[in-house]
Amino acid sequence: MKKIKDLLRTLTLVLAMVGLCSASALAFTVTGTVTDDTGEPLIGVTVRVEGVAGGTVTDIDGVYKIEVPNPKKDVLTFTYVGMNQTSEKVNSREVVNIVMKSSDEALEELVVVGYGQQKKASVVGAIAQTSGATLARAGGVSSVGAALTGNLPGVTTMSSTGMPGAEDPKIVIRGQTSWNGSDPLVLVDGVERPMTSVDISSVETVSVLKDASATAVYGVKGANGVILITTKRGQEGRAQIGVSVNAAMKVVSKLPGVAGSPEALYMRNKIIERELGLSPDSWEKMTPQSIINKYANPANLEEAERYPNVDWQSEMFKKTAMAYNPNINVRGGTKFVKYYAAIDFLHEGDLYKTVDVGRGYNGGFGFNRINIRSNLDFQITRSTTFKVNLSGSHGERKGPWGKGDSDWATTQLWQSAYSAPPDAYLPIYSDGTWVIIPPTHREHPTACRVSRQVVSSTLQLPASIPTLHLTRILHSSPRVFAQARPFHGTT
Repeated sequence: MKKIKDLLRTLTLVLAMVGLCSASALAFTVTGTVTDDTGEPLIGVTVRVEGVAGGTVTDIDGVYKIEVPNPKKDVLTFTYVGMNQTSEKVNSREVVNIVMKSSDEALEELVVVGYGQQKKASVVGAIAQTSGATLARAGGVSSVGAALTGNLPGVTTMSSTGMPGAEDPKIVIRGQTSWNGSDPLVLVDGVERPMTSVDISSVETVSVLKDASATAVYGVKGANGVILITTKRGQEGRAQIGVSVNAAMKVVSKLPGVAGSPEALYMRNKIIERELGLSPDSWEKMTPQSIINKYANPANLEEAERYPNVDWQSEMFKKTAMAYNPNINVRGGTKFVKYYAAIDFLHEGDLYKTVDVGRGYNGGFGFNRINIRSNLDFQITRSTTFKVNLSGSHGERKGPWGKGDSDWATTQLWQSAYSAPPDAYLPIYSDGTWVIIPPTHREHPTACRVSRQVVSSTLQLPASIPTLHLTRILHSSPRVFAQARPFHGTT
C-alpha cells in the first residue's frame, strides 16, 4: 500500500512538471524597441498579434513586451500616427526591434500655387484647395462661385439676386478689405478670365491664395486674394465618355399677401367712416356696396371687364421655374497626345411669366449659356510638352429693356406686382385690346384716365409691368491659350 502511495506522488510530481513546461511554452514573451528612421524611440506605438484580440503599447523609451501564442508563425503589427503600418514575423525570436518609416502621402500631395505646383509639405503661404468632385456635390447650383460656398475656409460668398444669368455670388477672401471693391483675382489655367466661362464639370481643382506670401507674384492685382481654377486634362488610356444632366426646380419661399378689389374697396369705406369727423367731404368717395358686389361677383363679361379684380401675382409670376444643365465630355490619350473635350449647356428659367408681345419674341427673364472646352497635351520630346487650351463661352441673358442690374431696378420690377391696383384695368380685354397709359398719367395707375386701344404689331402696357419692352443681352468670350513647358528637372 505504501508503495502505491509513493508511486502516485511521483506520478503527480511528474505531471505537474510537464504542465509547467507546457505553460511556459505557451506563454512565449517577445520584447523589443520601436524607433523611427532617425533612431528616436517612439512612445505609444500600438503592438498587436495578428488574429489575436488585445495588445500593448510602447513606453517612454519605445520598449514593448507582449506574449505570443505561436512564436513560430505569429506576426506582430505596429501602428502609429504619421507612420506606415509595419508587420514583422516573430520566428521564435525573443527580441524583435522595429524601425518605422513616416507616411509621406499627405506631404506628397500637390498644391497649385501662383507659379506652378508645389508639394504640400513645402507650402508656407495660406492656401486652401478643393477638387472638382467636391464642387459637383453642391446641389441646385450651376456656377463655380456658388459651388464654393462652404467648401473652402476663409472664403465668404454673398448672393443678393436670383435673376437668371446674374446669380454668381460676390466672393470675399478673409473679409472685406476695401470699400472700393474686394473682388479677388480669378485665373483659369493661368489666364485671367471670368469664372462663368468655366462649368463645374470641367474643374479639376480650385486653389485660393489668401495671404501676402502666397499672392506676392501677382502684385497689386492679388491684393484681395487669388482664385486659381485648373481645368481637367487628358490621361493616357482608352477614351472615357461622361454624360451628366442636372435639373433644379425654383419655387418661391413665400409671397406677400394682397387684397383684391372687393376687399380693398371695403377697407377704404371703413377708413372713410372713421375719418368723417376730420374730413366730412370724404363721404363722397364712398363706394356703394352694390358696386363692390360687382367687383366680387360680376354678372356677365361686360361687368367683369368694367369692374376688374386682377390678382397681379398670378398674372406675373409662375409657381415654379426650371433650370437644367446637361454636360458631355470625353477624356483619354496616347503617349504622344492626351486630350480632354467638353461641351456644357445651361438654361436658367425664371418665375416671371412670359408675355407674347406680338413682336416676334416672348418677354420675360431667362439665361442660356453654352461652354466649349478642349485641352490638348502633346509630348513633343522626352523633355518638352506642348499644351493647347481652347475654350469658348456664349451666353444670352434676357431681361427688361432699359432696366439695369442694380438693386433699385430689381426692386422696382418686383414692386410692380403690388403697386398696380387690382381694380384699374385688365391686362388684356376680350376683344384683343391692351391698355395704354399716357406718359402724363404714369405716376399712378389709379388716375383712371386710361384709354383702351387695339394694338396690332406693338404692345404698350403700364410702366409698372416688368415683363414687357424686353431686349436681349448677348455676350461671348472665346479664349485661345497655348503654352510649352519643359519637364520638371530639365534646364
